Amino acid sequence: MATALENLITRRDAICTELASLDSTKVGGLANATGAGANVDHQTYKMNLYKELEAIENRITAAQGPVEVETQYFT
Repeated sequence: MATALENLITRRDAICTELASLDSTKVGGLANATGAGANVDHQTYKMNLYKELEAIENRITAAQGPVEVETQYFT
């Protein structure tokens, strides 16, 4: 059974794949459309994917715990 962290990573990868595949023929890659009583907001869909991606990245970072970075400067 997958852990919560593994599930977050799987969802993050799926969102990245979906964002990478957006083009002018797919939902999210098109311009917003209005007509005949229907409104299709493609750009908000794409923006929501980015917001979800950011939230998932924050959760992954928190779940992985603190990271120590060591920097060396040479002169």
